[in-house]
Amino acid sequence: MLNKEDHLKIESFVPLSNEQIHVLRLLYRPLIGGHAVALYETLSALAAVPVKIKNHVLICKLSDLSMEAIEANRILLEQYLLLKTFYDGAKNRYCYQLQEPLSASAFLRHDVFGRMYMKKMGKQVFEHMKRSFAKDHEDISTYQEITAHIRDMFQNWSEQQEQQFMDLRPTLPQTSMNFRFDRFLNDLSPMLLPLSERTKENLDFIAEKADIYGIDEKEMQKLVGKSMDLKTNHLDRHKLVRYLQQSQKEFTKQIEDPYQLPPIRFLQEKQKGIAVSRADQNLIDHVLFEQYHFEPQLINVLIEYVLDRCNQTLRRNYVEKVASTWVRLGIDTKEKALRHIEEEAKQPNSKPKQKELPKWFYEKDNEDEELEISKEELAEKMRKLRDQYG
Repeated sequence: MLNKEDHLKIESFVPLSNEQIHVLRLLYRPLIGGHAVALYETLSALAAVPVKIKNHVLICKLSDLSMEAIEANRILLEQYLLLKTFYDGAKNRYCYQLQEPLSASAFLRHDVFGRMYMKKMGKQVFEHMKRSFAKDHEDISTYQEITAHIRDMFQNWSEQQEQQFMDLRPTLPQTSMNFRFDRFLNDLSPMLLPLSERTKENLDFIAEKADIYGIDEKEMQKLVGKSMDLKTNHLDRHKLVRYLQQSQKEFTKQIEDPYQLPPIRFLQEKQKGIAVSRADQNLIDHVLFEQYHFEPQLINVLIEYVLDRCNQTLRRNYVEKVASTWVRLGIDTKEKALRHIEEEAKQPNSKPKQKELPKWFYEKDNEDEELEISKEELAEKMRKLRDQYG
């Protein structure tokens, strides 16, 4: 139960704009109530003033709400994505992080909020708010696109100029075996990946994951767009990896050397096209690639090596043991790994032999018989001792 004396800190984005205040009062308020909006505005105002509060006492007085009402309305704000709450039990301290209200257009188009608002307020009010706030999108399905394309700028571009540019331009990440940045960046809308997010670090990450999971450039465009955090306008790398792990499309590029396949697809081929489990994907991506920094072809050799020695099981502890050994031996390429495996195979007793069962295993029945005889003899001796000393 929340108490007035509980410590807290309020974190906010920026002071509310006039439009955001209108959205709160005209769109959010009918769904969450006046008290929840009052609490939100109070927290926002307190976060903006220089002197910070230390507990809930002033919030009670300014909002004219009891602690029970504050807690109930705080939960409402959380459910409508207006507030995030964190708690440190050791310090008995809360942290309230205010979230920006959705724009009016986004609110009315929201799958949940829009439906709830129309149900609560009715069609006429919804239409009125739509005309007042939302920006209608023109139906262009029957239009013909006449947008000037960037390729139109290169009509007079010569091969000599192209060669000069290729020699002088800044280099893109070279970590990729198969990923083509020209295909990925060509026609990539800033709505999918803003220019501010096209950093070397992000492009490196995208190319590396494409090599691991076997995603082509066009599919990666879609997954990157779905992985953008719309609130911060940053690429959510964890979300991108989740989408990659859910993608089980076949790798269509023709590759003669199977070791050049993306590791996830390489393992999928090993198991006759069956989708790779999430645990094995994490083992390949997070352990072999991110922790040991193995290149994709080296990962494939290691996968094959472990499967051959562990009855086609990708055992994590054995994978890490082999990876650690290879790191210490300086094995960092496919060629070095294959050469090491070949030399290892030439050594006597290099492959684990199935151990023969000990001789006593086959003499089990005889042992059991001898054990029964020994028990009878022991019982007879015990009887004699009782008679002698009894």
